[in-house]
Amino acid sequence: MKKRTNNFNNFLNKHLSLIIVSFILIQPILDLLTSLEINVLHIGLSLGSIIRFIFLLFCSYYILFINKENKIKYILLLVFLYLVSYAVVIHKYKGQEILSYELRNGINAFYLPIILLAFYSMFKNKAINIKPNHLLIVYLICITFILFPNITNTGFMSYYHSKVGSTGWFYSANAIGNMLAFLLPFLLYYLIKSNIHLLFKILISISTLYVFVSMGTKVPVLGLMLSLLVHFIYYLIVWIKEKKYRYITISIGIVVVGVIASILVLPKTSFYKNIQIHKEFLGFDHYYDVFTDYKLIDHFIFSQRLTFLKNTNNNYKEVSMAEKVLGMGYIEKYGTDLETDKTIEIDYFEVFYRHGILGCIIFYLAIIPFMFKFLTTKYESSLLNLEFKLSITLILLLSLFSGHVLVAPSISIFVALLITMFINKDNYYNFKINKKNKA
Repeated sequence: MKKRTNNFNNFLNKHLSLIIVSFILIQPILDLLTSLEINVLHIGLSLGSIIRFIFLLFCSYYILFINKENKIKYILLLVFLYLVSYAVVIHKYKGQEILSYELRNGINAFYLPIILLAFYSMFKNKAINIKPNHLLIVYLICITFILFPNITNTGFMSYYHSKVGSTGWFYSANAIGNMLAFLLPFLLYYLIKSNIHLLFKILISISTLYVFVSMGTKVPVLGLMLSLLVHFIYYLIVWIKEKKYRYITISIGIVVVGVIASILVLPKTSFYKNIQIHKEFLGFDHYYDVFTDYKLIDHFIFSQRLTFLKNTNNNYKEVSMAEKVLGMGYIEKYGTDLETDKTIEIDYFEVFYRHGILGCIIFYLAIIPFMFKFLTTKYESSLLNLEFKLSITLILLLSLFSGHVLVAPSISIFVALLITMFINKDNYYNFKINKKNKA
């Protein structure tokens, strides 16, 4: 039996990089299948969820039986122990009928810590070799599955009513918008560093712009604006140091032209139309009026997330001490006329209220050490280093303003991957997009 186990472990070690890379690259396909199953076949449990759960078991096996660090094993066992305790509390206070729903959401929330621990161990053992071009491939697949359906008018709507926009063949506008926003820096790196034909670069750029403004959601556009601003400042500093004032003049000219073009084009896009629809619905005259009224800030900027947070906090106060410690779950006021499954959509608070004081501590116990490494990493002026920092910073911001980042497996997979790639610099600094250009 031991010999068989060793042979299996050796097989996994030998093919681990291929397994992980393949799993990363099929993520958009899994999201596409999930969307078709929900929108067309009306199936609740998707193939993507099943495959991601199997991968979670695979990562757990790697941590327990192949990984050499006991600290990582202990954290994983702590997560398992917590989830069992959480299930017991849910069963006690809500009953058997709702247990599978609550536990499924709990596993989704703790997907990130488990995958993060596994990826960290794999990178540290140099068992996998994932490079930024793999992230670029994922990004381009996502863009294609939105662009083509939108052109052929076969995509799904981003919103069920009132607002306009299309997510292509994907299901969740929030999820796909978040992913495109924090993967965008790697496209910008590719456009800057690669030697492909200028026409191809222009085609990719136009496709990205079209997709971002046609989805109708704010996140991709705001992510694009922030990414372009950071890159402009980065090169401005570089050119000032190198005294390339001609480049500065040209870049400022391009920015001016870009701003004018945006003013002319944006009013015709789904992005702008949705902002106008929202403005008319709330009944204010000028956009600066938003910042003078708490309710307008809540509705216009946070899409009522502050209201959902307040309601959940009030419900949290009424639950038992066991639920306060181990989590009140994802259905509030269960079994009453006030029952609701509306989430807060602010990931940091979502983890606390759904999984209580203890669950929150365990969740962040697995994440904070990695984020501390990210924040304390010595500054390096390379462009690729900037892309990683920008991407992870966008993740932290989106977790606050949009949600569906830290607690959604389809997105948290990439969060774990980006963090572990960044803190293992030897992995991604070996990446060169071509022989002439270094990272």
